[in-house]
Amino acid sequence: MLATTANFSNLTTSSPTSGFEHEANALVNKVLTTVSATLSLLGTLLIIGTFIAWKDFRSTSRRILVYISIADFFIAGGNLFGVWRRHEGSDHLCVAQSFVTTTACLWSFFWTTFLAAFMYITVAKKQRNKAEILLKIFHAFGWGIPLVIVGTALGLKKLGNDKDFFSSGWCWIDSKLESQNKLLWMLITGKAWEIAACIICSIFYLMLKWHIRKEVYGHQNQFPSQISREAVLKMERRLTLVPVIFILVRIWGTTRFILYVSSSDRDHTHAWWEEVLLHLQGIGDSFQGFANFLLFCLFTEKFQARLGVAGHNLRVLCKKQKSDNSSSVADSTSVTDSQSQRTMVNERTRLLKSA
Repeated sequence: MLATTANFSNLTTSSPTSGFEHEANALVNKVLTTVSATLSLLGTLLIIGTFIAWKDFRSTSRRILVYISIADFFIAGGNLFGVWRRHEGSDHLCVAQSFVTTTACLWSFFWTTFLAAFMYITVAKKQRNKAEILLKIFHAFGWGIPLVIVGTALGLKKLGNDKDFFSSGWCWIDSKLESQNKLLWMLITGKAWEIAACIICSIFYLMLKWHIRKEVYGHQNQFPSQISREAVLKMERRLTLVPVIFILVRIWGTTRFILYVSSSDRDHTHAWWEEVLLHLQGIGDSFQGFANFLLFCLFTEKFQARLGVAGHNLRVLCKKQKSDNSSSVADSTSVTDSQSQRTMVNERTRLLKSA
């Protein structure tokens, strides 16, 4: 107990003297983060694109998913920019990248939490109108509060290069701040909200799972067939994955944060497992957009059916185009043959007349 207190006291009275910039700037970390961020950018664009293109995908829950995807797009893009750019202290580009990614992270935490609350209110409580009203109110909180928090940090010059103590190649909170001040702003601009989002989302989805299982096993007469009952249970099992995936992609950075603030020896040779955690954070923090695409789009029967229809329509269109091209070629050949025949007749007529 005394050792832990001493460790925390050491954190709040001294600043770290070494960073993880060498490990973060290594090619392996850049490649892993780039792959993860690129997949996320693709996944978020597909979520947004299908919402716009397919009318039957424009439910309120998917609209919230689009809001989360907008945030995840900026997270992945900011991380991708940060990991390939060599940081020269806390310059303007570093601060700008920190502002974008930090704000986007808070947007993602807020809207992910509200998605869990929205699904519980609409499915378990059956109060859809109330949920729709809350959605309108939440726009002010979901977008506004993160902008106020990070805007305040920007105005007070708290954003900058953290020497990759708590990130994996991108800028966050300026490492030049005193340790106690830095810890406070890391909690305010990210970690406190991230941990709260994990806990709240897990609670909402667990309550929703419990409600669904109670309905399935306690009121079996509500389900007209075994197929409908199995479909509901399948959805219930998928709900388990939502908080699990959210925690899995974010836990690596939080683990590094907890281990570092609880350590008394920060000026030491970095162990292999610390480098592994850094790489996992680079993958996880940039992967949320693609994880949401897999969970809410690609692995759903509705998306697969819609994708099958789109693929079928594309094949029909290609066949039609090919048929039209073949007809054009046939018509052109027919015209050419007719012209050749007329030329031959005219030539024979000329020869007869001359004879």
